[in-house]
This record gives sequence, structure tokens and C-alpha cells, in this order.
Amino acid sequence: MSNLIVRIFGNLSTRIMFIFYMSIILITGFFLIFGYYNQLNLLEARERDKLTGIVSSLSMAIDSQAHLKMTTDNENKDDITTISENDTYHTIHEILKTTVQANGLNSPIYTLVYDKKDKVFKFGVTSDAKPYYFHDYTNFPSELIDKMDEGGNIPLYESENGMWLSAFYPLKDTTGRTIGLIEADTEFSSFISSVRSTYLKQSLYSLGAILLLAIILIPYTKRILKEDENQKRKLLSQAQVIQQKNRDITDSINYALKIQSSILPSQSKIGESFEDFGILYKPKDIVAGDFYFVETNGNDIYVAAADCTGHGVPGAMVSVICSNALSYSIHERKLVSTNEILDTVRDIVVEKFKGSPDGIKDGMDISLCRINHKNKELEYSGANNSVYIISNNQFIELKANRQPVGQFEHAVPFDAQSVDLNRVELLYLFTDGYADQFGGEKGKKLKYKTFKDYLIENKDLSMQEQMQQLSQKFDNWKKENDQVDDVCVLGIRINDKRQLSN
Repeated sequence: MSNLIVRIFGNLSTRIMFIFYMSIILITGFFLIFGYYNQLNLLEARERDKLTGIVSSLSMAIDSQAHLKMTTDNENKDDITTISENDTYHTIHEILKTTVQANGLNSPIYTLVYDKKDKVFKFGVTSDAKPYYFHDYTNFPSELIDKMDEGGNIPLYESENGMWLSAFYPLKDTTGRTIGLIEADTEFSSFISSVRSTYLKQSLYSLGAILLLAIILIPYTKRILKEDENQKRKLLSQAQVIQQKNRDITDSINYALKIQSSILPSQSKIGESFEDFGILYKPKDIVAGDFYFVETNGNDIYVAAADCTGHGVPGAMVSVICSNALSYSIHERKLVSTNEILDTVRDIVVEKFKGSPDGIKDGMDISLCRINHKNKELEYSGANNSVYIISNNQFIELKANRQPVGQFEHAVPFDAQSVDLNRVELLYLFTDGYADQFGGEKGKKLKYKTFKDYLIENKDLSMQEQMQQLSQKFDNWKKENDQVDDVCVLGIRINDKRQLSN
């Protein structure tokens, strides 16, 4: 026998499993005991809620005015001795009796009338077969007085007839005056005994099943634990490889972020050209295919919001190429007109990707503006992306060519539109990520109409405040939905009509 014990429990793996199952048994025992008392509390609360629902429903089903007339006309004990001798008593009795049967109550439901002179409640109508009309209810709980006008529960209490739970609710006349109460009780002692017996049986079955399972499984401990240890070693090795790859990928993405950040103009650089501006920039991933662009060349200030093919690292790589192509066209090629710049950038982008074996057709959608304060001119060219102008409460949209900056079968030279700069108060450049976001109550796209409404609604705020409002409204719309695309909005106040009016 001792040798058997040594063989079974001498192995470390077996001891671990034995301790594990003994712990389960002890913990299970604790929770079974704890669960018993918790179950009683839950059942008590559930029964209390049930009674409350019954009496509140009955207060609406019973004709309070008829009940008041009945008790006023019959003010003495046993004035009503049979159910059928009073029509009101009979009607209310049938309602109470049906309710008791439907809800399986083990105690009658009854109405009460308070006698202010004797300071005692008197029984009105009961669901019992024999009336107990206007008998005194002397040892009533104080809650009946304290909460007569709003109703409530009476905590679990014990009387000479057993343990009880009760709930009551006022009966009110047409003026809102309380003229009586409706009360329902549950005799709880027998119910508790039944629950206790059932719960203890289930607890013993559970403990026995767990103990039997532990005895059966103990002989297999060594093999199970050894397999588990081997599997853990394999998983640990795989996890280390995955972690290293994740670190490498994260490092690459963070480096890509540094590269992309270098092409985005800083706040201070933009501030050299515009006194009041705002930027809303929300990449879908760490890096984005969207970018904004602000550069000067002589008296010309070039401003753009662009959406390159894709998002994440692929989109960021394309954005670097497109941003550099813009700068090259402006500073190296010395191009001035926005349409000539986009034509040249398209040639550069097509040339960059033409050697791809997969026939990559990456490019970008863009809105590009040239602002010249000296000549009071705003020139615009766009590839699929419009710009919005607000001036003197008028909303103007300059529409783009329906073609991308990149490989396109039906490509034509880009158009240029000119606007008198004096007409421009607010200028907005943007990509499609804001309007295309899914959300709202029905999970639909936000759309450009809503985007325009947001801009008009907040036009009198500073540009920084406008972008904060746009960001908040975007998050409120999106809620728990995934962000579908990169978001880029650039707002600029060209002429402050508020100051001019003052």
C-alpha cells in the first residue's frame, strides 16, 4: 500500500495535479456554501420584485372610486359576509382571486383601509373564498403608514403564522388622494425549506462528481503535464519569434512615420503663411496615405490636401513620392499654375510606377490651391477632390476634374479655376475620409452634405476651434465603428470679414 502511494504521489507532476484537484474541491465547496446564501438573497429579491409588480398592476385594474363607495357605504365589521351580496366586492374579489391563481401565490391578496380615528388598518376585499370585511389589522408593519402614498416593500419578517415577504401599493381616487392599499404576501418559510433541500442535494452531487473526476484523472497526470510542458516550450519559442517579428514591423512602421512626418509642414511653418488655420489629421493606421502640403515660392503660397492610393505603410510610401513630386514641380521646374503642376506630377508618378511587374496604378486624389495676396488671386486645380469656400454667408464649391493624378485610361490635362481672393473668407481642402465614415444610428456614411453643414455651423469660430468641433462630431458619428479611411481636413481663414466689419 505504501509503495502504491509512493508511485502515485512521488512524482512531481502527479503531486501538482493532486493539489490542483484538491484545491478545486475546496474552492467548489466554498462557492457552493456561498452560493446557497446568495441564492436565498436572490430569490428573496426576485419574490419581492414579483409582489411589487403584482400590487402596482392591481392598483390600475381596481376601480378605486367603486372601492371607496363600498367602504363608505359599509363602515362596520362584517357588513359584507358573502362575496355575492355586494357587486363591487364581487368584482374586485374575482380580480384578486385570478391574480393569485395566475401567479401561484401561497397567500391571499387583500385591500386595506386606514381608520384614522382608531389608528388601525381594516381589511377590505380579499381573494379568499370567505370575506374578512373590516376586521382590524392591528399588528401591521410601520411601512404601511410611512409609505402609504407611494407604496413599497416590507422586508422579510416573522410572525406567529410564519415568515413573510410583502409588497403594497396605494389605491387613489380621482383627486389623487390615497383611499386604501392593495397588499400581497408570500409565506416564505416553506419556500426556503424547499430551496435549501434542493440546493444541498445538488451541492452533494456536484462535490461527488468532482471528486470522482479527480480520482479518475490523477493516474494520467504525468503524461498530460509532460505533453503540456512540451507544448508550452514550443509555444514559447514561437511566441519569441512572433514578438521579434512584431518588434521589427513596429520599428519599420515607426520609421515610416518619421519619414512621412518629414514631408508634413510644421505648425510654425504654416503659421508663417496664414494667421488663422486649422488641421484635422486622423490616420486610419499609424501612418497614412493622406497628407497636407503648404509651401511658398515667391509671392505664391501653395496649399494642398491629398489622398494617395491605400493607407498604412503602402499609402505612406506613395504619399512621400507624391509630396516630393509636388515640391519638385514648384521649386525645380518653376511651374506656377496649379493645372501645370498637377500635369507634371502625374507624369512623374506614372514614370515612377511604370516599371512595376504587377502594373501598379498608384497615384492620388488632390485639391491644390495657389494663393497670391499681391495679385489678390486664388487658383485651384483638383483631381477628384473639390474645395469649399465660404464668403459673406455664401457657400461655394470649386469642383475637380474626375480623374486621379496617376495612370488613367482617359486622362486629359487638368483645368485651373481662378477666384478673386477678396471673395474668399474661409477656404477648406479635404480628402474623402471624413464624408465616407460609417456611423450614426443606422451605420450609414456621414456624406458630404453633413460635412458641409458642420462647416457652416462652426464658420464663426477660429480655425483651431472648427477643427476641434469637426473631430468631436466625427468621433460622435463613428462611435464604436472602425475608421474606414484616413481623414485630412485643412481650413484657412483668408480674409477675416468679422474684423473688417468692425
